[in-house]
Amino acid sequence: MGAKGLRSYALRSYGIEMNLEEATLYRRRFFATYPGLRRWHERRAWLCDETETRTPTGRRRTDVQRLTDRLNAPVQGTGADGLKLALALLWERRDECPGAVPVLVSHDEVVVECNGEQAADAKAWLEKAMIEGMKAVLNGTDEVDVSVEVEARIARGWGVGD
Repeated sequence: MGAKGLRSYALRSYGIEMNLEEATLYRRRFFATYPGLRRWHERRAWLCDETETRTPTGRRRTDVQRLTDRLNAPVQGTGADGLKLALALLWERRDECPGAVPVLVSHDEVVVECNGEQAADAKAWLEKAMIEGMKAVLNGTDEVDVSVEVEARIARGWGVGD
């Protein structure tokens, strides 16, 4: 987002007031800290078709009108592609962790149910599939090599703090 967008987002989402000069300075510092991200933004802005964008696996979005959509759609779509591949790997490898069953998927999260004695094995099974699924999606892209990290935890239930 531009400086104006950052200014209004900060106020609307966090109650932080800043003037346009401050927002411009924060953006400049952000991109100075992450120059690769700046180059990627610029490449996406000029290399993408006016109304179409794609993920590395070929998922196509054809209604792209704004630069922010041109930047976000491939990133979010790539995450979805990696998650779907991870779910396919879990299915293919279901006999590696019998009794562990994926029961819920939301955005970038997978909930797996299993017996308590199986929890550590199910966690490792899930982490491996998530990492391999995402790496397979990112492998061979012309983008900078991206490390894939997964956070998983064992809980008694789905609620926070269980």
